[in-house]
Amino acid sequence: MADMLPLATYSLNVEPFTPTPAIDVNTPVTIRITMAALNPDSYDDEKKPSTLRIIKRNPDFDDEDDDILGDYDDEEIDNEDDEDEEEEEEEPMTAEETMKKLAEVKKSKNAKKQSKKDEAEEEEEEVEEEEDDDYDEDDEDDEFHEYILLTLSPDSAYQQTLDLTIAPEEDVQFVVTGSYAISLTGNFVKHPFDTPMVDFDDFDEEDIYGDDSSDDDDYDLTPDEDEIIDDELDDLEDASDVEGRIEELVAEEETQKKGKDKKDKKRKQEEETKKEAKKAKKVEFKKDLEEGPTKKKEEPKKPKTKVLEGGIIIEDRKTGTGPLAKRSSKIGMRYIGKLKNGKVFDKNTSGKPFNFKLGHGEVIKGWDIGVAGMAVGGERRIVIPAAYAYGKQALPGIPANSELTFDVKLVSMK
Repeated sequence: MADMLPLATYSLNVEPFTPTPAIDVNTPVTIRITMAALNPDSYDDEKKPSTLRIIKRNPDFDDEDDDILGDYDDEEIDNEDDEDEEEEEEEPMTAEETMKKLAEVKKSKNAKKQSKKDEAEEEEEEVEEEEDDDYDEDDEDDEFHEYILLTLSPDSAYQQTLDLTIAPEEDVQFVVTGSYAISLTGNFVKHPFDTPMVDFDDFDEEDIYGDDSSDDDDYDLTPDEDEIIDDELDDLEDASDVEGRIEELVAEEETQKKGKDKKDKKRKQEEETKKEAKKAKKVEFKKDLEEGPTKKKEEPKKPKTKVLEGGIIIEDRKTGTGPLAKRSSKIGMRYIGKLKNGKVFDKNTSGKPFNFKLGHGEVIKGWDIGVAGMAVGGERRIVIPAAYAYGKQALPGIPANSELTFDVKLVSMK
């Protein structure tokens, strides 16, 4: 199982007496089921324990009937016809000889007919025996095989761990008998024998990489912000609004340029004043000497960068408070995922946070390594090489062998 790379979370709810396919035809991906849990709400008043059964189609089942009767061999009949022809070519016989010969031929033909009739009856009996044997074998060679996986009950056990891998080409269904539904959870996985999920020959370049525009590198992930505005022009309703906004942007640019010119002029004047003061060798002191020496303005510190296992790079943008995330911690995350060219392929910045159990393979390996050590409220950038992301696997919006960058924030931990 170490060769199977988890791709996403898998879940399936199986209600009583409702056959449910293990894999949806719209998502033909190998699954690995690791847990079965009982729904505590019963569907009837009997409250019987629920038994989970797996039904598999027999790959050796053949519903085509084979021919069981062959053609009779007509070689003997042909030989009789040849013998009759040879007899007709012989010299004429006397009346007495002819009568004897006819009696012999008639007797011989009757014997042969009886022999053939006996043989035909024996063959029919053999065919009937073979049909009975085939019927018995067909009874044993059923189209579907049924197995019991587990039984759960509120009185005995609510959960049961599993390790069950099912490929897309397998025809597998689950059935629950009892009073309670059973939920199955696990992961969609990349199996070594799977074919690529997506053929990028079927996609245009724009579908894969998007257009030339890209989102900003930095994102505001503070607790008070629920969404990120990618482009101000997206909220404008018509062309007139766009033109008005463009004029505002041009005016702002001119105002900034004028302000910059004023600052440059002021800076030059200050430099000239300093030069003149230096020439005059004048020393000025502040009136209030208790203030002490003027402190230099502290420059913002650059994020600390660390290189972890496999070349994973982390940059802590903000340090959280409280205990640090470690293996088996149940954490909730906000994140923005980007390709190397800056194109955003996935994000969670509002609604319900993305929750998972750290260090248990529920996410890509780069996340299990890169998120460890964060505290609630912490913000971090994680740069993950392809080998610790999706490797050679191509996904919609993510080409094969892609280096991924995630801006993440830890919002909850248990």
